[in-house]
Amino acid sequence: MRADGLPDLVCACASLRRAARAMTRLYDRALGGTGVGAAQFTLLQVLARNEQPLTQRALAEILAMDSTTLTRTLAPLARQDFVQSRPGADRRERLWTLRPAGKRQLQRALPRWERVQQRVRSRIGVQHWEALIEETTRVATAARMRALDGLRAEKDQ
Repeated sequence: MRADGLPDLVCACASLRRAARAMTRLYDRALGGTGVGAAQFTLLQVLARNEQPLTQRALAEILAMDSTTLTRTLAPLARQDFVQSRPGADRRERLWTLRPAGKRQLQRALPRWERVQQRVRSRIGVQHWEALIEETTRVATAARMRALDGLRAEKDQ
């Protein structure tokens, strides 16, 4: 048992899931009262950073989300007119963009998000913060590539 009271978990998946749940809870509380939670804020942020519409598949890839979860997260944002979809080149494809109301919502939530980001950064230190961002991206990329390799191998059999 560590001094902070949390035992080490020997499984990478369990450790990352525990960290993700704790961070999501922290960010959801910080964003409370803004009308969006951490997952919805992230979607607004990703769409804001891309000038071109993003396909649902591209959004799912960026966020490493399955299509069903992404659809459930986008639905309330669409109902509130924060995001909009339109058909893509293929009628099964959906292109998503941030609406003006979504930009305003993102701007309203941004100060709370920035405060919680700063608190976490201060707590773990800038060097660990930068390593965290880099390593979680590396882990997600490796897991995604491994999953794709596994799917290809299954398909070849």
